[in-house]
Amino acid sequence: MTDADYTPYGAWVSPISASAVAAGARSFEQILTDGETICWVETRPDENGRSVLMRSTVGNAPETLTPVGFSARTLVNSYGGGAAAARNGTFYFSNFAPPDFPGSKDQRIYAQKPGMQPRPITPQVRTRYADGVIHHSGNFGVWVCEQSDEKLNGQDKQSLVAIDLKGEKLPRTLVEGADFYACPRLSPDGRKLCWISWDYPSMPWEGTSLYTADIDTAGELRNIARVAGDPVPEAEIDPALNPVLKDALRTSSESILDPKWAPDGTLYFASDRVEVDGTRYWNICRHRAGRIETVTRIAGECAKPLWRLGTSGYGFISDTEMLLSYSVEAESRLARVDLQTGAVQDIDLPWSDISHLQVADGFAAFVGGRPDAPSRLVRLDLTSLEVTEIRTSGDLTDEVQAVLSTPEKITVPTGPDGTEETHAFFYPPCNPSFRPAPTERPPLIIFIHGGPTAVAGSSLSLQIQYFTSRGFAVADVNYRGSTGFGRAYRQKMYGNWGLVDTEDCVAVARDLIAQDRVDRFRIASRGGSSGGYTTLALATFTDLLSAAASYYGISNLEMIATDTDKLEARYAELLVGPWPAANRVFRARSPLFHVDRIRCPMIIFQGLDDPVVPPDQAQVMIDALLHAGLPVSSTFFAGESHGFRMRPNIISSLEQELVFYGAVMGFSPAGHLTQPEISNWP
Repeated sequence: MTDADYTPYGAWVSPISASAVAAGARSFEQILTDGETICWVETRPDENGRSVLMRSTVGNAPETLTPVGFSARTLVNSYGGGAAAARNGTFYFSNFAPPDFPGSKDQRIYAQKPGMQPRPITPQVRTRYADGVIHHSGNFGVWVCEQSDEKLNGQDKQSLVAIDLKGEKLPRTLVEGADFYACPRLSPDGRKLCWISWDYPSMPWEGTSLYTADIDTAGELRNIARVAGDPVPEAEIDPALNPVLKDALRTSSESILDPKWAPDGTLYFASDRVEVDGTRYWNICRHRAGRIETVTRIAGECAKPLWRLGTSGYGFISDTEMLLSYSVEAESRLARVDLQTGAVQDIDLPWSDISHLQVADGFAAFVGGRPDAPSRLVRLDLTSLEVTEIRTSGDLTDEVQAVLSTPEKITVPTGPDGTEETHAFFYPPCNPSFRPAPTERPPLIIFIHGGPTAVAGSSLSLQIQYFTSRGFAVADVNYRGSTGFGRAYRQKMYGNWGLVDTEDCVAVARDLIAQDRVDRFRIASRGGSSGGYTTLALATFTDLLSAAASYYGISNLEMIATDTDKLEARYAELLVGPWPAANRVFRARSPLFHVDRIRCPMIIFQGLDDPVVPPDQAQVMIDALLHAGLPVSSTFFAGESHGFRMRPNIISSLEQELVFYGAVMGFSPAGHLTQPEISNWP
């Protein structure tokens, strides 16, 4: 065969268009059950990122409940989550209207019965609500409340409030004083309320406290008590720790998440106090007779980091049995748990990612993801284990199915002396219609998840497949600091942000180079938010990259220490060091102040309404790159927040990114694509 018979990597024609990626970006954000009815919040890129409440009843097709002009989305903690609640056929949601719809981003709670217009039940003030639960009396619900006009420790004040479901009375504060509240949950008899709270400088995956109180039908609380999450004794705190981490440990010794009441009134929760094989993982515990008891001892995670409210990872089949979703090294399993013995029995299901699990009478509902199919919202019969697919995030044609790359789980030595490990999913290029030249190796794109306390799973990502089907290899890295590998792995990031993450990405790339699986001279990195920061750091402090794509990435760590959202207001201090005492460290690790070290072209995307990484973070970096004469392309998207939700913007950014790689790496992508404008480019 001659060279003309081969097609260069990157130039392959793919059936996965950017439009298909945008269509597949439809997501499920929360699941609720109300009797036999399954409800969920669904985000739709085709409707400018609008989130709608939907429901499915047995034997009927799914129906949309939220009328045009409304969007079920909350801005609590900026990341939101837990926007809806339901009971006895009435639905409640926080309203966020997309900019091209009438109304405003009022964040009021609305009540709605199917077929009727929503009506507000909270006043129109600068207040946001999330993670609500409805009392069985039907008189009130309890919500997390965030107020912009009141401050605590310099940030918007949070509390738990009781809201009159008729909308005739003003919301009434139940608990206040902590920096954060989450997971208010009512006992089956309606007589007990539990919740978690935490204070700066902690994050919810570092240290939270669990509280209970008696509650009556009028919503009055009595006998408030902290039942778990004690501070670490001063003598047990390692003096060598990051000072901010030491302050967090003085607040609570464990991360407690996802509290729930069992049918018999026992309080269960996930806690990372449980040690298995020398590592602490989130496992299921309970509070009974004044004592904390460990229920499971799984060498894996029985909870996920609380970036968004309203998450759920287990539920009760009966007084003696639980249905639990847990993960081992970033891959999910579903299991029955005997609450008397703690025995765990896995259920054989095809999904590698399970989220938003809700358990009702005789059935469960969850979102299931797998490497070879779009995510699905499914109903699982708990007796027959029959699965019914209710809704899918998208559909795959036979053409698309034929080009899907299968992820390979890899573990790579890392650290200065190579004695530690990092993890990744590797996706080789895949498209049976094309053959590369035998001497050519594929370009590599390093995908870097955000957080940085998040995790890369193996469920289908059309963004990844968009590139692999065109001839790229992809490494989706779970660097040290990622969730899913135990508390100690998570904490390796503290004080080391910008160091261990970049080191691990380099280690994964070098391992693939050593195996002759990728082209050493055509390596790109892409990431959003903190993943965007790591991408910028790789471009600045290593010689690994030939191109970099930053999505709303952080260029100046000093700005994040002083100007970001409430949830992460002190997170940078935990990840880097105390501010302003460690300002030299912040500056030393900020790409903005070391632009002279950057050698690779860069493309930058930013939402203009981003409260987490403000647009200035992108603009100052762009200005510095232009001033230095370096190749750079940039696009700002109006109406986009932290993460792009609108179909045209998802398409535009992805196409520009592909064309940008082609310009840098020397190939011409197939198709008519959105062209980026690259400044300082020959």
